[in-house]
Amino acid sequence: MTSSTPAEVALDPALVARAQAAGIDVTATCHAALLRAVEEAALAGLRAETAAAIAEWNDWAGSPE
Repeated sequence: MTSSTPAEVALDPALVARAQAAGIDVTATCHAALLRAVEEAALAGLRAETAAAIAEWNDWAGSPE
């Protein structure tokens, strides 16, 4: 994944025009989407840690007979 500064983020001009014509606040929508992506990335990290801990526990405890 690459990162960009806000001035480097390219949006499809036609899509932006359609969104603005529909009354959508493009800046706020992009901001909200970015916040959501950051939250999802953090949750994905927690899920991976939990899965690793469960796998470690299962390896240690073995499976019930």
